[in-house]
Amino acid sequence: MRGTRTRARFSRSRRTTLRLFAALLIAATIFGLSAIQLSGRMTLGNDAVPEAAAAAIEPPAGIEPAPDVPTSIASPAVPGPEREPAAQPPPDASPKPRPPIPPPPAADSGKEDARKLIALTFDDGPDGKYTPQVLDILKERGAKGTFFLVGPQVSKYPDTAKRILDEGHSIGNHSWSHKDLKTMTPEQIADEVDRTQQEIADATGYTPHLMRAPYGNISPNLLDALRERDMAHVYWTIDTRDWAGTSVADMRKNVSAHAQPGSILLMHSFGGRKNALDNTLALLPQIIDDLSNEGFAFVTVDELIESGQTRKSVIKH
Repeated sequence: MRGTRTRARFSRSRRTTLRLFAALLIAATIFGLSAIQLSGRMTLGNDAVPEAAAAAIEPPAGIEPAPDVPTSIASPAVPGPEREPAAQPPPDASPKPRPPIPPPPAADSGKEDARKLIALTFDDGPDGKYTPQVLDILKERGAKGTFFLVGPQVSKYPDTAKRILDEGHSIGNHSWSHKDLKTMTPEQIADEVDRTQQEIADATGYTPHLMRAPYGNISPNLLDALRERDMAHVYWTIDTRDWAGTSVADMRKNVSAHAQPGSILLMHSFGGRKNALDNTLALLPQIIDDLSNEGFAFVTVDELIESGQTRKSVIKH
């Protein structure tokens, strides 16, 4: 009797095992697992899902599923690298709105001015000491000049900036911080240009369409920014090096040797070594007299561009 009951229990256990294995074969068919894989994965979880099936449903964390895995069971995509945040304006950035785009310079008529034209340019101002004296000399000699102004200096001396325009001279943009624009991002360059444009417009009612980068350091990003604003970059052909304390005699000789129709002279109306530009004030009336005697007429850079006498390498659109 005992042997009969033992055989019956063995038979029932065998049938249970066969049923379980049959169920696993069905699961293998559904989830694409081989019988060999199933042989080592007979353990059932609490929810009666084979470990092999669970592994197929939920891939290991951090691994992308194969392309043909349905999206409903795909693991979350691994996030890509964070983008570098856009450059922010300096902490003291002006909240003023971006200035309107100024009109471009007058179109070139194609006829070159017969006069011998030359342009005097002055960087880094305005200030309350040298810029007014430069204006006095120009007024006395009947000469015109172009002043490339720095934003914070305009905010300090708005009346001097307005006087420049009132006396028939021209104004250009010389950046906000007077730092090397070539090393800046497009966003930083835009901020340098726009803040200075707005400051000049607020002080004078005029929005420049000319710019000179500090140190003359231009870049594709700067030129792109100027084109977007219908502006042009102005270089120079004669550097007096007045900022370095060069002697009046050496500067005068340099100008006399290199002046020609279409020349653009670089000088300063603020700054310089030890903030001293006394040699500039001494030089200016001398070169005006020298060049006038040679038949030169002193015009703004705008007029020089319209005359057709400027070199393409000097004016960058």
